[in-house]
Amino acid sequence: MNTSAQRTGVEGYLIGILERSNRLSNYAQSRGWGFILTWAHRIAGLMLALYMLFHVYTLSGLHEPEVFASKMKFLQNFVFSLLEWALAVPVIFHALNGTRLILYEAFRVRQDAVMIRWVFVLSSIYVLALGFLMMMGDQEVSVAFFWLTVAIAGAISSTLVYKKLWYTQNALLWKLQRVSGALLLPLVSGHMFFMHLNYQVGHDVNTILARISAPGMKALDVVFVVTVFFHAGFGLSTIISDYVEDRLLRNGLQLVTSFVLGVFAYGGAKLVLTI
Repeated sequence: MNTSAQRTGVEGYLIGILERSNRLSNYAQSRGWGFILTWAHRIAGLMLALYMLFHVYTLSGLHEPEVFASKMKFLQNFVFSLLEWALAVPVIFHALNGTRLILYEAFRVRQDAVMIRWVFVLSSIYVLALGFLMMMGDQEVSVAFFWLTVAIAGAISSTLVYKKLWYTQNALLWKLQRVSGALLLPLVSGHMFFMHLNYQVGHDVNTILARISAPGMKALDVVFVVTVFFHAGFGLSTIISDYVEDRLLRNGLQLVTSFVLGVFAYGGAKLVLTI
């Protein structure tokens, strides 16, 4: 990525901050800022995959509402609230940078400086808005209207990417990864935002059970869970392929990763369907 044209505006300021780190600056000079962004994208994805494992494990307590309520009460303190807010950083960065990559690959949008600027600006707006909602904590929105809007947005974005990529010569799983990413952009960012648009939805056990029990939400949540774990699995498999040279070890790691994520995908979907 050529950074010479990026020294004005927001992206120039951000690059200036990053270049104060000698290690990052050396990587940028030897491998380019694209390498830095790629690894930031992958690290954010790893963080989110680990969080999803923890999230499904925590939600499994919904079969015993009293146990789940006690867990939620334990998590409702300043430290966990701060961590929950901080999670918005990898969530929105991974989502928007993934969108930038899809626009680059599928729609030939090659204006790197402009795209990077929008990734950071929109990410900052999202994180600050989420923090504001978390401090307010008493607003409510229509569940049906919000999720209908999000579902329509996800359907439109994934359909557009599907039409652009499905008949190309790329591998099937590669195409599914891009389509799933386009679907998850509104679903993941919307899910986190919604948990704080209506505080009770993300923290009160009875409200959570009532939401998940609705047929429309069951269908959307099952799609969400399966798509997230497929997307995470393919991403982890790609990282393993890129950096593990021994074929036997590489295949073994990919098999274990697929199995673990498959188990959690099954467990998450089963949890939604049986509540």
